[in-house]
Amino acid sequence: MNVRECVESKMSPEIELDLYELMITSQNGLMRVFESMRLGHSWGHGFKGSLNEKIAKSISGSQAELAVAKYLKIEHTYHVNHGNNPDLIFHDTHLQVRSQLPKKENSLIIRPLGSKLGEIYILAIDKSPIFEILGFVNSTYVLGSDKYLTDFNNPNRPKCHAIPSTLLTPIDLLKNGAWN
Repeated sequence: MNVRECVESKMSPEIELDLYELMITSQNGLMRVFESMRLGHSWGHGFKGSLNEKIAKSISGSQAELAVAKYLKIEHTYHVNHGNNPDLIFHDTHLQVRSQLPKKENSLIIRPLGSKLGEIYILAIDKSPIFEILGFVNSTYVLGSDKYLTDFNNPNRPKCHAIPSTLLTPIDLLKNGAWN
């Protein structure tokens, strides 16, 4: 698919995880939460949700990372507590994967604190066992600017960039090399 076809089609790939993949990524998500608790690390930029919410979000994130790795046909490594290091690496490009449950208007969240210029942020929608990869953005597009900066009307949380999913670049362009 060429650049024009990717952009005009507005098709987002959907990746289905099998039962083994769901199980192993769930275990990885649990490890992330419990290791953070054991080490006394704060969780999620001031997120005050319940333990169950933290577990659910962590499992979803781990599963989304695997779904993106499967789509890009790259190795997925199961990692715990590696800070803001990349979730995946694709042809020497650092990838950060974000997952969300389906909403009326999903947006890709990039938090200024801990984010690095030049990394690719990818949004995957969790319809477990299926993950829809909505697209990506280079962090350089928003970091250091006020573009899409919001606190979602919650002054107790730090501001973040919330890029509307309709503005994301189709993931096919990254996969086939047309983007870079």
